[in-house]
Amino acid sequence: MNEQAEAAKKAALLSIPYGLYVLAAKDGDTIGAGTVNWVTQTSFKPPLVAMGVKSDSGLYATLKASGQFALSFLSTGQKDI
Repeated sequence: MNEQAEAAKKAALLSIPYGLYVLAAKDGDTIGAGTVNWVTQTSFKPPLVAMGVKSDSGLYATLKASGQFALSFLSTGQKDI
């Protein structure tokens, strides 16, 4: 991986504040999404994060099946979303 991509990943991991996030995953036609309020960086190499997701939720099932996710950071002014 080139240095610029590595630096971008590191900057993203370092910018994880305490807050409110929208986590989404897609597996085929199934989309799971929900809000999470606990996300933390666990590693730079490889870039890893840990999130709190209820294991009996549809989001968890979709996340586990797909193995991929998108995590959106909400600003203070977006809490009503």
